[in-house]
Amino acid sequence: MADIYAAQLSPSKVEVVTEWVTGQDWAADFDLAAAPLEPVTSYRFDDPAGDVGLEVHILRSGDRHIQVPLTYRGTPLDGADEHLISTMDHSVLGKRWVYAGMGDPLFRQRLDDTIATAGTAARQFRVDDEGRRIDEITEVAHAFGTGPLAGARDVEMLHQLNLDSSAEGSEGGLLLGRWDGQETSVVLAVMV
Repeated sequence: MADIYAAQLSPSKVEVVTEWVTGQDWAADFDLAAAPLEPVTSYRFDDPAGDVGLEVHILRSGDRHIQVPLTYRGTPLDGADEHLISTMDHSVLGKRWVYAGMGDPLFRQRLDDTIATAGTAARQFRVDDEGRRIDEITEVAHAFGTGPLAGARDVEMLHQLNLDSSAEGSEGGLLLGRWDGQETSVVLAVMV
């Protein structure tokens, strides 16, 4: 389960994501000045220790949809300087170090585990400043694994999403997702 505070963030998540996306080769043809990134939804994975936020943002620029996985840590991740995107001030939790999700071993482990066990993204709850759960957040993406893929050794997150391609009845080795307004499953990650 993921606990979500009603916190002020500086810079905002969209600002952090936009800055990172502008430096990615796969987004070189995006014109974010003409079609700025707009949040669509998100999903999270559980950190069993409850220390690290593991969140994937799904956004759109015009008619194109992308996803960006991030991790939020209370202290720097040793040996991961090249994956550090930003730091942000969280009004409840304090300073957070924001990493590209695929560069964070915990994110990769939780992604692999979700796919291989046919698990699901974490349930999310709004909490007050003292950390007491208020209610469940249901307006998020439902991401789920399809089970292991024999011989696969790695997993690849898809940055650009194809919303028109149905993945219903797909074989193992996938992370699929649906959200309000997207009733067919979209491929989010693939075991390779």
